[in-house]
Amino acid sequence: LLSQAMVAMVVVVWYLVKSMSKPKISSAKENELMASLAQFKSLYKHSPVPYLTIDGKDLIKSHNLAATRLFRTTIDDLKDTDIVNYLTLEDENELSVLLGKIETGYSFTDEEVQLRARDGALLWVSLSMFSGSSKGTRLVSMVDITRKKMIDIAKTEFVSLATHQLRTPVAAIRWNLDLMRKGLEKASDIEKLFGYLDRVERNSIRMTTLIDDFLNVSKLETGTFATSSEMIELSNFFQSVVEEYTGSVEEKKINLKRSEQPSKLSLLADKRLLHIIVSNLLSNAVKYVPESGVVVLQYELIDKEVVITVADSGIGIPVDQLDNLFTKFFRARNAERQATEGTGLGLYVVKQSVEKLGGTIAVSSVEGQGTTFEVRLPYISMED
Repeated sequence: LLSQAMVAMVVVVWYLVKSMSKPKISSAKENELMASLAQFKSLYKHSPVPYLTIDGKDLIKSHNLAATRLFRTTIDDLKDTDIVNYLTLEDENELSVLLGKIETGYSFTDEEVQLRARDGALLWVSLSMFSGSSKGTRLVSMVDITRKKMIDIAKTEFVSLATHQLRTPVAAIRWNLDLMRKGLEKASDIEKLFGYLDRVERNSIRMTTLIDDFLNVSKLETGTFATSSEMIELSNFFQSVVEEYTGSVEEKKINLKRSEQPSKLSLLADKRLLHIIVSNLLSNAVKYVPESGVVVLQYELIDKEVVITVADSGIGIPVDQLDNLFTKFFRARNAERQATEGTGLGLYVVKQSVEKLGGTIAVSSVEGQGTTFEVRLPYISMED
C-alpha cells in the first residue's frame, strides 16, 4: 500500500510540475486573443470576397455570405457538398490538372475556372486555395471574373470575325481596281469601267457596314457604348431611315406602308441606338422580301410604351429557329440560301440596343409568308 501511495504521489507531483512549467497567459492577453479571433471570424463572414473552408474530402464545411451570393443559394445549402462538383472547363485536360491540385491539397492562386451556380448559371471565377488553420482543412477564395472574361472573349471574337469577314470585300476591291487599271490602259469599254466602279462602291459600303456592326457589338458587350438621350420626333426620324433604303425599295418595287399614331410624337432616347434598331429591322425586311412584296413600318403609343412594328411578306423564319434569332452570328437556314450576304450580327445588335434603352423585342413569323418584329420602348414625355 505504501509503495502504491508513493507511486500515486509521484504521478501527482509530475502533473503539477508539468502544469507549472507551461507559460500562463494573462487574462488581458487572453482577451486580446479572443478579440482578434472574433475580428477574424467577422472579417471571414462579411468579406466581399467569397471564402470557403473545405476538408480533406473536398467537402465544404463553412463559407461566408459572399460565397452564398456567388453560388446563388441559401446559407445552409452549400454545407457538406463537394466543391469539385461545381467546377468545370471546356478543356478536360486543364480541368483534370486543376481538380488534381484540389484533391491533393496543393496550394495555388488565381486559377481561372468556370463555376456552375446552384441555379444553373455558369460563371467564371479566379480560384485560390491555401492550407487551413487545422490539419486537413483548406481555405478557398473565389473572385468573380465573369465580366472580365466576357470582355476578353468578345475581343477575341471581334478580331477573329473582323479578319475573316473583311478579307472578302478587300479582295474584291483590289480585284476590281486591278481590272479598272487594265481597262484604263485600253480605254476601250467605258461601261465595263463603270461596272468595276459599282463593285468597288458596293464592297466599300459592305466594309463600312461590317465595321459598324463589329464596333457596335464590341461597345455594347463591354459596356463602353456611351449613350445620350434627346427628344426624337419619330415621324421625321422614320422618314430619314426610309430614305436610306429608297434605292432598294424602288428597285424591287416594294410596297412600303407607313403608319404613325399619333402623327406627331417625340421619344426621349439615344438617337444612335434607335437608328440601329429601326435601320437593321427595315434593312432585313427589304432584303428578304420578294419583288413587289410588302413592308410595313409603323409606331403607335400604347399606354406608357412606344410600340414600333416592322413587318414584311418575305421568306419568314423556320419555327424551330426562332429561339436562336437574336444570338450572335446566327442566320436562319433559309436566309443563308438567299443570295444576300450577312454577318449574323444585325439582330443581335438590335436586341442589345433595345435592352440598352430599357425595352423589349418580340418576333412572330411563318416560313414562306413573312415576319413581324415588335419593339416596345418606355415612353417619357416632356412633362414627365
